[in-house]
Amino acid sequence: MNPASCFTVSWIVLAVAWLLLWLPRHTGYRCAWIGAVTGFCLITGGFALRVALVWRAPVTNMYESIIFAAWGVVLLSMVFEYRRRSGAIFLSALPVAIVGLALASERAGVFDSGIHPLPAALRNNFWLLTHVTTITLGYAAFAVAMGMGHWILWKGFVAPTRGLEPALERSLQIGVMLLGTGIVLGGFWAWQVWGRFWGWDPKETWALITLLGYVALLHGRRAGWWGGFGLAIGSVVSFQCVIMAWYGVNFLLKPGLHSYGSGQGWLAGALGFALGESIFLVVVWIRRLAREQLKQ
Repeated sequence: MNPASCFTVSWIVLAVAWLLLWLPRHTGYRCAWIGAVTGFCLITGGFALRVALVWRAPVTNMYESIIFAAWGVVLLSMVFEYRRRSGAIFLSALPVAIVGLALASERAGVFDSGIHPLPAALRNNFWLLTHVTTITLGYAAFAVAMGMGHWILWKGFVAPTRGLEPALERSLQIGVMLLGTGIVLGGFWAWQVWGRFWGWDPKETWALITLLGYVALLHGRRAGWWGGFGLAIGSVVSFQCVIMAWYGVNFLLKPGLHSYGSGQGWLAGALGFALGESIFLVVVWIRRLAREQLKQ
């Protein structure tokens, strides 16, 4: 089996696992766990095969980084679900990984899955392994938070609910820690390769904007400016900064020193995602205002 086949089978297995969660509690939940672990192992196996082919961390283009982020989403969702044991983490987070893996599949034809020679600046396995994987795992933590934010907002739309906010906040904290660490590691790498720690390259700038946005979101939560609903809204809104830092700068802004991370993309899909998120948030907000007016 080649790596691409592992990744394709993995999202199908994860989709089945997600569907099983809707079965009666014990049977569906246990089978979902088996599916999630199997999907995780398939992604890991696909990466192992790809690493064996190229002898480097497989995170050097959009295709590889999306799959690696999906791997991180599944890993974090299993950790959170193991602690919470309710099924809600799997229900909210697994679809994020499924969509990422499906978009990255060869059949979708959205991203280039080929293996190409690396630019000279990337030919350092230590910094590639530490800097890029740390930032990508940070994005994965934010993706998990975004999935939980959607679930909280949707359940609140149907009927007020509580319970996922602590896991959501923890996922945001993990993302901030990983992204901040990755930015610092990237600065040291840039110092070694380009002779400067920071140069306001588009990728660097948007990574910093993303970090500050999430720090502000967590600070507002701790300061009491907003509660669980505001945190859920912020997790969805702030993820648009992740999309811009991770994807948008490669296709919307002029090329920078990180332009080797660009390549084939699906701009219409990214814009459609942003529009869909905006509509979802407006509907949720209107529903919340209407509910508050009924209470008065």
